[in-house]
Amino acid sequence: MSAADSLAHVIATLDWEGDPGPAPLAGSAADRLRARLGDGATRWVAGATEQSLSALHAQLRDALAPWPVIRSFAQHVLTASLLALAGDDQLPAATEAIDHDLAADIVGRDVPLSDITDALRTLQHEWLTLLIDAAVRLGGEGVGAVPELATSVGATMDAWIGAATEAIVEERRRVYQAEQVRIRSTVESLVAAVPVDVESATRLLRIRLLGWHLGCAIGSPPGGTVERRVLESVVQGFARFAGADRMLRYETTAGTVHVWVTAERAPRTPTVEDLRVPSPLLVGIGEPHPGTDGFRRTFLEASDALQLAGRLGASGGVRYGDAALAIVLSRDEERARWFVEHALGELAADTPEMAEMRDTLRVFFDTRMRIAPAAERLFLHRNTLINRLERIQALLGHGVAERSAETQAALAVAELVGDVRESVIRPDG
Repeated sequence: MSAADSLAHVIATLDWEGDPGPAPLAGSAADRLRARLGDGATRWVAGATEQSLSALHAQLRDALAPWPVIRSFAQHVLTASLLALAGDDQLPAATEAIDHDLAADIVGRDVPLSDITDALRTLQHEWLTLLIDAAVRLGGEGVGAVPELATSVGATMDAWIGAATEAIVEERRRVYQAEQVRIRSTVESLVAAVPVDVESATRLLRIRLLGWHLGCAIGSPPGGTVERRVLESVVQGFARFAGADRMLRYETTAGTVHVWVTAERAPRTPTVEDLRVPSPLLVGIGEPHPGTDGFRRTFLEASDALQLAGRLGASGGVRYGDAALAIVLSRDEERARWFVEHALGELAADTPEMAEMRDTLRVFFDTRMRIAPAAERLFLHRNTLINRLERIQALLGHGVAERSAETQAALAVAELVGDVRESVIRPDG
């Protein structure tokens, strides 16, 4: 008798001695098994399933596992295995039997794939042992089928392990995508000042929402292309410098990456130079703020700083703390230029001479309007500085000490926005 004939004889004589258990086989595969091999084979599958599940239960010791679903899955796999051994070529695809609820449970409880493989190998071992026992009881012709049984059962289980892995990976992808949608929605609600459940949002975002947040916006000018690894180095550099224990990122369809680092205390705020941002990338760095309002505030600050960096073509980017006044005043660029023109008058002209005058006035304000320190920093004789200040006052139309806050604000906007005279319409122009 050939090995194939011996194998067919073993399969045809299967039956279960004793009670096969409380879960009879059902479904189209069970009907084909019954039609092909008789009621004995269906009893054997039911009994073998219960015995192998007892061994699996002892191995896993997992009371929360969905055992009824696992039982149905095991019955289907064993039924399909016997039909394969019997030469049935009308079996459904293996993945059709990977129950969605089972895959969802595995993914939901984050069961490692290695544990699933071990569990299926346990079932394989139990089933193969029972099949070999049945073959040995038949004597010589049955013993001849043992090598074929071992090879066939092993190959069949390999296919099921592959199918289970594929189904679980697909479920993890589906869950990940659904979670990403919820994360994006929550982030968008926070930055739009829409009320959220803080406890739920904290769990979803995996950050301390009531802690301190520091935001960074990373992008590039229109037409700029950046390798992902270069972008990642800036993201990781920002997180490392801030010294925070949690990080959240959010990417827009326009290609801007927003990063928040979160900690129990205010994170360190890096400068643009600290991040060593390679061209053409630009960054906008916010200031640290606490709580849900702080999450939104540092996001807006970083976004505004990045926008200003893009307008200026600033190398590397802008930190909000270094340009807060200019950012606020220049959100409407046209009106910002009008403000500069109004506050500085002829001093706003885009000429080398006026640029030098503006720099002189900035230093004078930085030294608290003291002649000697200002002259020293500017490398000027004090009389030269006095003469220059008199010229500045004539251009302003008022004393330097008058309206100093407005003048300093205009100087800050002029320095960052640049070309302040470009939009000025002269009476003779």
